[in-house]
Amino acid sequence: MITSSRMGTDVALEGLSGVNIRQVSSIVFFFGFACSCLAVESELNCAHLINSSRINAKSAPRLKPIETWADTDLLNNDLDIEVTHATSNISGSNTMTLRSLLNNLDQFTFRLANTFAISSILLDGRTITFTRLDSVTVRANFDFPYAFGQTFTLKINYGGPATAGAGFGSIVFTTQNGQPLDFTLSEPFYSYTWWPSKDDNDDKALNKIAVTVPNTQKVAANGRLIGTDVIAGGKLKYRYQCSYPMVDYLLMFSATNYNEWSTTFNFPGGSMPLRFMIFPTNDTAGNRASWENCSLMLGVFESKFGFYPFRNDQYGIYQFGFGGGMEHQTFTGQGGFGESLTSHELGHQWWGDMVTCKFWGDIWLNEGFATYCEAIYLQYKAGSTGFPALKTAMAARKPSAYTGSVFRYDTSSTGAIFSSNYAYRKGSWVLHMLRKIAGETAFWQILANYRGLYQYDSATTSDFQNVAEATTGQDLDWFFQPWVYEIGGVRYSLATQNQTLNGTNYLMVQIGQTQSTTYPTYRMPIDLRYTDSSGAQLKVILNSARTQWYAIPTNGAASAVTLDNDGWILTTGTTQAVAYAAGPPKVVAVSVRPGPRLDRNLGVIHISFSSDVNLTAADFELKSSRNTAIPFSLVYDNATFKAKLIPPANVRLAGTKLTIKDSISAINSSMSLDGEVSGPKYALPSGDGLPGGNSLFTF
Repeated sequence: MITSSRMGTDVALEGLSGVNIRQVSSIVFFFGFACSCLAVESELNCAHLINSSRINAKSAPRLKPIETWADTDLLNNDLDIEVTHATSNISGSNTMTLRSLLNNLDQFTFRLANTFAISSILLDGRTITFTRLDSVTVRANFDFPYAFGQTFTLKINYGGPATAGAGFGSIVFTTQNGQPLDFTLSEPFYSYTWWPSKDDNDDKALNKIAVTVPNTQKVAANGRLIGTDVIAGGKLKYRYQCSYPMVDYLLMFSATNYNEWSTTFNFPGGSMPLRFMIFPTNDTAGNRASWENCSLMLGVFESKFGFYPFRNDQYGIYQFGFGGGMEHQTFTGQGGFGESLTSHELGHQWWGDMVTCKFWGDIWLNEGFATYCEAIYLQYKAGSTGFPALKTAMAARKPSAYTGSVFRYDTSSTGAIFSSNYAYRKGSWVLHMLRKIAGETAFWQILANYRGLYQYDSATTSDFQNVAEATTGQDLDWFFQPWVYEIGGVRYSLATQNQTLNGTNYLMVQIGQTQSTTYPTYRMPIDLRYTDSSGAQLKVILNSARTQWYAIPTNGAASAVTLDNDGWILTTGTTQAVAYAAGPPKVVAVSVRPGPRLDRNLGVIHISFSSDVNLTAADFELKSSRNTAIPFSLVYDNATFKAKLIPPANVRLAGTKLTIKDSISAINSSMSLDGEVSGPKYALPSGDGLPGGNSLFTF
C-alpha cells in the first residue's frame, strides 16, 4: 500500500500495484499529489492532490487570460490523435467549429505547447498563417474577417512529444504491471499539454475524440464508443462521441491492456450502460463489485439532484495511474475502489461536469459539492443509519486548518486552487450549514433551481448565492460572506444558569464566540438542547456577537444543556465549563390588570425584569391612541424585579402604547436593557441577546 500523509491524515492510494513511473517528472507527480478523490474509507476522500509544496516544479508557466475568449463561441471539437508510447508522442489534429461573436473577427487564439510542431492550420479548408505568442499560446491569423454570428472551422494539424507531468500530470506515459499505460488529467488548465484547445471554462462544446493505439491496447474516452477501426500496422482507432457540452479540461483518454465489462442502470422509462475498464491484475470480484456500486449511488443521487445528466451517453469508471480519481465527464478515472472515492467522483457528474465552476477561484462549487455528495450518499444509501451517518461523515470532513478561505483568491497554481482544507472540506461544510439554515425542503430546491439555471453551463459563487437567496427569500450575504470569502472558523463557549422569577423557571444562557479576533464574528442559528421536567427540549438561538445572553422559559430546572449537538455548524469546538456572567436585563413579562370597566379602562401595568435594575419613571413612556402622554405613577420592588405603572382610572385601554427604554440598566452587570420584542403577541423574554434596545407594546 502506498500512503501519502496529507493534512495529518494517512491516505491509502489503492489499486496501484505494479505501476512503474518511467519519467522523473511523473514520479514527482505520482507520489507528490492528492487526487480528485483520495480513497479513504474512514476519512475525507478528496478529489485532487492538494499539497502545494509538492506540486511538480516542472509544471508549465501560469497562463494569462486570452483576450479573444469572448470573441468566439466554441461549438465542437473533433480531436483525432495517435499515441506513440515509446516516444511519448501525440500526433493528429483537432477541428474546432466556432461562431464569431463580433464583427470583423480576424484571428483566433488557442493553446498548444511548443513541444508540438504545427504542420498546418486550415480555416474552412484554406491554409492560413499562425503566430506563436509564447510557449503555450498560438494565434491563428485569418485570411479574411468573419461577421458576427458566422460559423467557421479551424483545423490544427500537429505532432511531437507531449509535455508530461504538469499540474496533476496532464499527460502521463508510464506502465502498469509491465504494460504501457498512457493517460491524461488536464485539470485545471493543462489541456494544451496534449491537444490544441480554447480551454475556457465558460465556453463548453460538443466533442468527438478518436485515439489510435496498438491493437494490444484498449482506450477509454468521454462519451459513447461509436466505433473501432482497424488501422494498418497492427493498430486500432477508438472513436468516441459526446452528446452533451463539456468543458475542455474534462476531455481525456487512457490506453492500456484493459479488461472490460458492463452492466446496466435502469431508470423510469429507460436504461443506460455502465462501463468499466480495469487493469487485469486488479480484476477481482471484490473490485468489480465495488465499482458496480455506482449503480446504487446513481439511484441515491438521482433522487436528490435529478436525473443523471448524461443519460444518452453512459457512466463508467476506468482505472488509471493516478492515486485517486478524476471526474472526466461520463467516464471517471480512478486509482482505487473505495466507496467514498466512487461517490465523490460520481457526484461530480452533476456538480463540476454538468455545472462547472466558471473561474478557478470558485472551485468549491465543484469540489465542496462533490465532498458533500460523499456524506449525502452515506446518509441515504441502503442500510444507513440516516442522520447519524451524515453527522459522522461531516465530522470526518472538518478542515484541519482555518487560515484560508473557501473562495480561492490565488489561482496561480494547482496547489493554490485545490486546497483540501478549504475548497473541499470547508466547501462541503458551507453546503451542510446552508442546508440547516434553509431547511430540508428549501435546500434541495436550491440545488434543483441551481441545476435548472446552469445545467451544461458554468457558474460562479455569486450565481449560486443568488439562487439560494431567490429560493429561500432571504438575503444570505451574512452567511456567504464570512464562510466563503473570508478566513477562519467559529469556536463557542457556553455558560448556563437556572433561575426562578416569580414562580417561572428560566434557563439563563451565555454564548461566546472565542475564535481568533482576526476571524469574523459569525451570525448563525444554533440548536440549544436541554432537558427539563417535560423531557428533551430544543430551542434555536440566533447568535451574532462575540458574547450574547438569552433567557429561555423552562418547565422546571434545565440540565444536560448542549450547543449544536447535531453538528450543523463548522466549529473548532465548544467550551462548556464556563461560569455564567450576568448580562443585560430583559423584560420577561408584561401584563395589564384592567380597571372596573373591563372593555375600556387600561388599569395597572405589571412589568417583570430578569434581574434587579436601576430605573425611574423617566425610563417609561405611556401614550394614548392619539399619541398624547398619559401620566402614571411608578412602583418598583427590587426583591421581585417587578415594576408597576399606575395610570389614571379613566384611561382607555385600546391603542395605548408603552415604551420601556434601554436607559434602564442592571444592578449586577451595569448593562443597559436588552429590550427588543418581536411578533404581534410580543414574544418574551425580550431582546436579541445584546445590551440596548427599547421595548414597545401596544395594548
